[in-house]
Amino acid sequence: MTSLLSWEAVLALLLGGLYGSLFGAIPGLTATLAVALFIPIAFFLDPLIALPAIIAISSVAIYAGDVGSAVARIPGTPASAAYVEELHELAGRKGPVYGLGISAMGSAVGGIIGTVLLIFSATGIAAVATRFSSFEYFWVAVLGLTAGVLASGRAPLKGFVSLLLGLLFATVGIDPTLGYPRFHFGIPDLLSGLNYVVAMIGLFGFSEVLEYLYRGGWAAQRALPELHGAPVRHFYVQPLRLIRRFPGLVARSSLLGVFVGFLPGAGADVGAWVASSVEKMTGQHDREEGPDRTVLAGTSSNNAAVASAWIPALSLGLPGDTVTAIVLGVFLMKGITPGPLLFENDLPLVWTLFGTFILANVVLLPVFGYLTARLAARIVRVPFPLLLSVIAGLCVVGAYAINNNAFDVWVMAGMGVIAFLLRRGGFPLAQVVLGMVLGPILEQNFMVSAIKSRWDLMSFFERPMALGLMGLTLVLLVVGLRLTRRLRSGAGAPDRREAAREGEE
Repeated sequence: MTSLLSWEAVLALLLGGLYGSLFGAIPGLTATLAVALFIPIAFFLDPLIALPAIIAISSVAIYAGDVGSAVARIPGTPASAAYVEELHELAGRKGPVYGLGISAMGSAVGGIIGTVLLIFSATGIAAVATRFSSFEYFWVAVLGLTAGVLASGRAPLKGFVSLLLGLLFATVGIDPTLGYPRFHFGIPDLLSGLNYVVAMIGLFGFSEVLEYLYRGGWAAQRALPELHGAPVRHFYVQPLRLIRRFPGLVARSSLLGVFVGFLPGAGADVGAWVASSVEKMTGQHDREEGPDRTVLAGTSSNNAAVASAWIPALSLGLPGDTVTAIVLGVFLMKGITPGPLLFENDLPLVWTLFGTFILANVVLLPVFGYLTARLAARIVRVPFPLLLSVIAGLCVVGAYAINNNAFDVWVMAGMGVIAFLLRRGGFPLAQVVLGMVLGPILEQNFMVSAIKSRWDLMSFFERPMALGLMGLTLVLLVVGLRLTRRLRSGAGAPDRREAAREGEE
């Protein structure tokens, strides 16, 4: 812990936080990519400096992915896509400083909860994850897909169609189990599949440009919120009051993030989707604070998952997400062996990592989060034609930068056109991304389970943990359908009152 007080460590944390905030705010440049590009520098640094810098980068970059959601409805990371609509609505109604304040404070609280559980249960909780086989991971994917459909609110059928479209996109490329090429249409670039980050940029970013062109071109303008009071109040005070009003929501979402995070391979993306979907199902009757609560649920979950993903990495040497997969490479590069012996042989390093997580969530997120939110508040005042031009340019640059492949730019543009048509028909876009994220997990674990059980489908229901996950999925489905029916039955009167008020105006 004392190593964190050295000027080298403090400088590494500050530069890592600044780098993560700038990098994560650009659509397509994810926290994983930010960490990956830092590895050549980490090679020359001491582990007590390099690893804390990586934690600072990933924690702040996950939050910074919400900047694009608030300003331009473009999620910077896959986790941000889970609540992009709600955050963009908040930014338009109450200002980006308030929306990003909820994101930063929720991320900080969720990260602290995840860190506390990481400290006290790094070995015990990880043992549960080792019992998960392909059967359990299949049901985890089904649970996530079910939650995504039910999160569509009053139109679950349209959400289901969008989800099926995302699952279809996920099948493009080489079959991960049998190795057969699928849906490549003779185009070599499609053999590697459709990158869901590229697709996400097109679905949420480029479609926004097409939408405004369709509505009247560059003359289209947005109504900007008039904010009264200091930005500090909107960023810190009001979001903290919201957290104090809904402590159960934050605790539930953070625990969901912790649970998903310590499952090897799941990570913050799935955690944010599950938590925000659960909140959408239970909180959509509240039109005034529904978006606030959904953003709070998603952000507290994703940073809790960022911390808990280190549980299997430190305890068992298994990556909890793509960031910790890179970190394990750094461990080996530095001659450090992750696993149970790490807590005996390198205890100072372990406590340094724990302290870094606390500092990242208590200090770095609030400070860099506030600076980023103030920048976002300036961005929304930029003339809209200029802002849309920048958005279109960032979409092209972000899509190309992921794989340095010009073909991805065409994929991004095609996804933008598809998203534009879906929006015209009232179909949700977030479920398309969810299908592309969970599709490979669902398919691969189904095929592995079926092959090793010799296609005995009853084996999917024989393991106790798999049976428990299936039961949880059924409960979620029943409760979600009942809530959807209640939403539909109660929607008529408020809608008629709103229409009458609009007619009077």
